Amino acid sequence: MKKLLMMVAACAVIASCQQKGKNATAENSKDSIMAVDTTAAAGVTYSGTIPAADGPGIKYTVTLSGDSAKTFTLEEVYLQAKDGKDDVKTYTGDVETINKEVNGKAVKAYKLAMDKDNALYLLVKDDATLSVVNDQLEEAASGMNYDLKVVK
Repeated sequence: MKKLLMMVAACAVIASCQQKGKNATAENSKDSIMAVDTTAAAGVTYSGTIPAADGPGIKYTVTLSGDSAKTFTLEEVYLQAKDGKDDVKTYTGDVETINKEVNGKAVKAYKLAMDKDNALYLLVKDDATLSVVNDQLEEAASGMNYDLKVVK
């Protein structure tokens, strides 16, 4: 996506340089500006700390791309995991969108494959909240907070 934007910008620069002898004021009145949604290309980042069985928690920072490739970057931090120090892991890959009925309700979720045996499932609660769920897209029965919120 960045390469495409750079190519469009380069073409615009080259085209504007070849306006030999034309009046800039007259030309500007005919120009149109192409708007590019850079926030969609940059993606949306969600972050939050969820409970962990053997530590103070796991902090997730997930960036979902806004481009047509539907990719993700995930940073998983096990807080104070190794001798009191954080254990940080980073993953990238493709986002799989899942639309399914769970307990009689239509839901949307994302599957982020971290490696061949592990995946993170994120239930879309609203535009600003994703919730970590199991592979059946069910929320934790414990009632604890497993939400990731949009980072602004």
